[in-house]
Amino acid sequence: MSGLARAVTGKDMRVLFREELAEPLDTDGFHLGRPPAGSPTQVAQIIMPQDIAANPLVTFAAHKIANQFSSGFRSMYFPGVIATVQGETPMLDAEIPAANGVVTARALARMYGAIANGGEIDGTQFLSRELVAGLTGERRLQPDRNLFMPMAFHLGYHSLPIGNVMPGFGHVGMGGSVGWTDPETGVAFALVHNRLLTPLVATDHAGFVAIYALIRQAAAKARERGYQPVTGIGAPYSEPGAVAG
Repeated sequence: MSGLARAVTGKDMRVLFREELAEPLDTDGFHLGRPPAGSPTQVAQIIMPQDIAANPLVTFAAHKIANQFSSGFRSMYFPGVIATVQGETPMLDAEIPAANGVVTARALARMYGAIANGGEIDGTQFLSRELVAGLTGERRLQPDRNLFMPMAFHLGYHSLPIGNVMPGFGHVGMGGSVGWTDPETGVAFALVHNRLLTPLVATDHAGFVAIYALIRQAAAKARERGYQPVTGIGAPYSEPGAVAG
């Protein structure tokens, strides 16, 4: 994807993340890979793999177990994968649009909030209403061939088309962090954490359902009783190293 973006725009994906996401949303919390020195956004050390000793048997077993499931799991648990997210997380020094974004929860929720509000954020049209309308895909119950659950992927986002458990759409990352939006109700939220490659992913996913239900209840009450504006929290867009003049 980085190569395609560079061929079309002449810019790499790190730059596009900043120019097309962080700057128009006025947040520093969007980076592809490691944020530059001096950035307000700091990388949190990933927890789970730090606790796994450099044991070749662990890597071998994880790879063999993953091989029994699907190509998706095989692609994630290749030999040596744990080393890429240990210590200083060398994986962040690469440019992998589908795997090593660094975001804050507030920045991610802000992006999904624009989608929830017809593409508009703080009076500025971030995305066209036509584009936002096209992001809602068909709710299908057909299981995904890699994840074995009905995900209904559409234009990079997916839904959970099971009743009204989680209306809307978003994306859940490999470690369990999530951004979600429901344009019909104008609700959006994000939850990010620093665990990865852990059995707790399943509990995180279950927790999203409960959290989302509470958020929807709070939003419904706010519509009845009136909103209370919240002061903007989080660092605005910045260019580390830039000199004012």
